[in-house]
Amino acid sequence: MIADETDREIIRILNQDGRITNNDIATRLNVSEGTVRNRIKKLSDAGLLKVAGLINPDDSPDKQLMLLGVNITSSKDLTKKAAELAKLPNVESAYITAGRYDIMVEVWIDAKGGLIEFLSKTLAKVEGIASTESFLVMKSFNKWLPRADL
Repeated sequence: MIADETDREIIRILNQDGRITNNDIATRLNVSEGTVRNRIKKLSDAGLLKVAGLINPDDSPDKQLMLLGVNITSSKDLTKKAAELAKLPNVESAYITAGRYDIMVEVWIDAKGGLIEFLSKTLAKVEGIASTESFLVMKSFNKWLPRADL
């Protein structure tokens, strides 16, 4: 599905305020509420839009965001390994990257002991990892996470 300008405007408005009503969006765009409702459903069904409540990771004293650079043993497994890492507990997302690391992973861990727990137990079960480097996020800017486990 290719989003048109109306779809993009709906997404922009929802990015600013995810709680805005379909009626208010329709008024802004000069279309019917049914049009907005149908377009949001189509965008969601197509995997182009997800409306969610997000938290600021800096406001969770018992949790911490970690970035993990990962190099894998075989580049032919790159997509498979990134998808596998993305499904691990506490992983927010995984990205195939160019540069120093094959994959970058965002992990939401317990502030006390979470790093060692993730590396030694969760990540250790994944085969085909050549090396990793961990980066604890000290302060984030404009970062929001779709997490309920504050």
